[in-house]
Amino acid sequence: MAMTSMALCGVNTVTFQNRARYNSGIAFASLGNKEKTTLGVKVTEGEGNLPKLVLTSPAGSEAEIYLFGGCITSWKVPNGKDLLFVRPDAVFNKKKPIGGGIPHCFPQFGPGTIQQHGFARNLDWTVGDSENVEGNPVVTLELKDDTYSRAMWDFSFHALYKVTLNAKSLSTELKVKNTDNKAFSFNTAPHTYFRASVSGASVKGLKGCKTLNKHPDPNNPIEGSEERDVVTFPGFVDCVYLNASDELQLDNGLG
Repeated sequence: MAMTSMALCGVNTVTFQNRARYNSGIAFASLGNKEKTTLGVKVTEGEGNLPKLVLTSPAGSEAEIYLFGGCITSWKVPNGKDLLFVRPDAVFNKKKPIGGGIPHCFPQFGPGTIQQHGFARNLDWTVGDSENVEGNPVVTLELKDDTYSRAMWDFSFHALYKVTLNAKSLSTELKVKNTDNKAFSFNTAPHTYFRASVSGASVKGLKGCKTLNKHPDPNNPIEGSEERDVVTFPGFVDCVYLNASDELQLDNGLG
């Protein structure tokens, strides 16, 4: 069985007009000064001696979050299967983003006026809070502007990334507050790598969407429309789906 990863992204574009407004979206998040022990949450040393959080639910599911880049690198369901994928060549040395799991794209998705996918995946996030809700671990990570971020994107902001682990689900929520005295626009996306079988993977919920097929020429995408109820991947695929549904069903082909 051929193994690979599928990178699926939904991009949000937002403009903030004042200090008090928050944007909440489905997305994803160094230790702060607080020392707090929460059932089901522990801090440990990961690859490259980088600090990571390990979340464990009473049902046996588990998630790992590296504070560098606020990157969720593992999500195991109770049967032990990891639903996320980390590239074999991923590095954990802070010289480049972690290649796999759920890297964060902010404040830009893809190429643009600043570095590819923005800077949030290159910075250390801090632990803002941790709690246990009905037995399930919940952590909130924080990221604020600094000299590194303002050198390329001159805005003040405060991002909160909440991760909740349940028996059979992993929920992420990103809130970004404009703490500047001027408006700004940004893109954000969870750049999720799902563990999958090339021959068995499929996606439902895209029928009727307009498409931009970037293969074979990504600079001249071909416009079209998705007619299939179930999208499969018999060969190389690089396609953008416009106005996709908020909820899609991925079968990773691995049961």
